[in-house]
Amino acid sequence: MNANDFRDKLTKLISEIPAACGIGQTGDLNAPLVPGKSDIDMFVICDKVPSREERLELYQALKGSYDSLQMEVCAGGIWGCGDIFICEGIDVMPMYFTVSEMQNYLEEVLDCRHLEKEGRFYPVGRLASIESLNVLWEKDESWTKIISLVKKHPSKFFEAWYHNEVSRIIDEEDLGRAELRHEVLFFHQVVEEFLDHFLQALYALNNQYFPSRKRTEKAIESFTDKPQNCAARLANIVVMASNEATIPEAVAEIRKISAELKK
Repeated sequence: MNANDFRDKLTKLISEIPAACGIGQTGDLNAPLVPGKSDIDMFVICDKVPSREERLELYQALKGSYDSLQMEVCAGGIWGCGDIFICEGIDVMPMYFTVSEMQNYLEEVLDCRHLEKEGRFYPVGRLASIESLNVLWEKDESWTKIISLVKKHPSKFFEAWYHNEVSRIIDEEDLGRAELRHEVLFFHQVVEEFLDHFLQALYALNNQYFPSRKRTEKAIESFTDKPQNCAARLANIVVMASNEATIPEAVAEIRKISAELKK
């Protein structure tokens, strides 16, 4: 059984749980699935999250349809309660949340209470994931109501997020050190911090949620408000940062493009 067929079978099975309210898949449904490199992430919202034992009993009906199963890879928090099936080299991961915790977290993010990254996780990225979520099944428009909340794009949120990021694009102390020392490995860290805050400020300026660093160049090309040749210039900064001889040029360009963004 291929991964998409397995997902459909899993969706039908979970939808039969009385507490289940909605199932959605993140990302592009038509993206090619490459064994060992692709995954299918499923957000499952429920009145009450089924226990580990209840889920194991439920999964018995899938026996023979997948290669392996890891239970409770995550057990609450931002990734919910998640299990991973491996089906023909593809990870299929249902992540269970209660309706209330999913909605409350999104409302907190929109209320500017989670503007900072949590490790490698962008809270704003959760807004992006939900806004573009593919609803596979829902009861009483459970997912539709939550998605509509995110799609409102409140100006208060984007203004606060923009100011939080734009004020941190340039770390004058580190940038000065990099310009003085010409140390490529140290400058790499400085550029990484610059890119992270610059890109978030750019997305906020264009009233778009920041999903992650993937497919960034394509997104930038679609933006109206941006420095001229923005994506190409950011890429060139990365290139110049890899050579100690061109670090001063990279520093100058960081300052220039940041000033243009603030305008």
